[in-house]
Amino acid sequence: METKAKILVVDDEENVCRNVQKILSKDDYDVSYALSADEALEQMAKESYSILISDIVMPGMNGLEFLKLVKNQWPLTKVIMFTAYASTDTVVKAIRLGAIDYIPKPFTPDELRLPVELILAGELSEASATEQEIEAMNIIDIDSPFDRDEVEQYTDEEYAKSVSRSDIPIVGAPRPELLENYCELGARLCEIFEKVGGVCKGGIKTEKCPQIEAAKKKAAGKKQGFDPSKLIGIDMPFDYEEVAAITGPEYVQYLDRDGYAFLPYDQLKKNAARFLATEPEPAPVSLEVVEDAVQHTVLVIEDEVAVNNNIRKILAKKGYQVDQAVTKEEALRKIEQRAYKLVLLDLRIPGVRGLELMRAIREKRPDTMVIIITGYASIETAKETARLGAVDYLHKPFTPNEIREATEKAFQLAA
Repeated sequence: METKAKILVVDDEENVCRNVQKILSKDDYDVSYALSADEALEQMAKESYSILISDIVMPGMNGLEFLKLVKNQWPLTKVIMFTAYASTDTVVKAIRLGAIDYIPKPFTPDELRLPVELILAGELSEASATEQEIEAMNIIDIDSPFDRDEVEQYTDEEYAKSVSRSDIPIVGAPRPELLENYCELGARLCEIFEKVGGVCKGGIKTEKCPQIEAAKKKAAGKKQGFDPSKLIGIDMPFDYEEVAAITGPEYVQYLDRDGYAFLPYDQLKKNAARFLATEPEPAPVSLEVVEDAVQHTVLVIEDEVAVNNNIRKILAKKGYQVDQAVTKEEALRKIEQRAYKLVLLDLRIPGVRGLELMRAIREKRPDTMVIIITGYASIETAKETARLGAVDYLHKPFTPNEIREATEKAFQLAA
């Protein structure tokens, strides 16, 4: 008889744990859960798990601290991180710390099942990070300016316990899953579910919430156009007119459904070039510093000449020796000719397919540090480049200080 794969889910929200457990149990996995990192560590001391699925933002020990501890004590356990606060920063940190995958919430059952299947089939591998890189990583206070002890110090214990993950106290609100009309299938409060006595025959038959499915069909039948004048985002305490009054209509026309403005790529690069060019002249660098830093070789691969030149000027002022490449062919030639300590790599180079240049760097120069610079930041590219060895991931437009700090950190790791 084949042994079931054992999976441990860690999340401070019990309804999330139960839903993940329900999804994966249908595929005949042995799934249990813990409501904190400490509780999970107790269970892991008694049981052996093939896969650990953990939230990142949790009270007490956060998910990245937990991940670091798990990979140190149970290196063979494969870890998937999931979070409602997805960011390219935590993606890179999680993957470099040893997580095999990273899933933003909310996710579909298939989005959860797929990485589990790939892990058990041996088709997903972990990134290889040095002990120095892991130790240098800042993994404290993820997405929170303070911890519960600090809140309690200035308020009281009762208030601190009521603080949610968004740092807003929840007063007297019962958890929805404890209410009579809470439907686990739809993971929400449902008046119809209450009226039919807590038994949804249609849902039992299809294993899908009828109301959610009906809403999907209705939405699919409508034209999926987007009218920014009707935008009221949940994270935006203002409407279209207020945004336009402050920023002008040019900004508003690029707003997407989540309230983010995405400029066309050409315009974004021009803005970045202008921004970097405005940096004031720094104080002169001493000859000793220049002689020492000139050994620090950097290759900037960026097809926008203005951005490339400005990055070169910023780093050259600190004594770095900077070479440039503006085409795929030039980049490949320079990677072949010289072992650079650091490469700053733009992900959008004409003629480059996907992560072709990143893979070329890893193949030809495995010891070279890579920092990604991109105007098209995404969770997926952050995840994939971190797996391939990128130690940092910068969004455009970035400041001169951000470039300098990322470069300095990379050279410290390369030392």
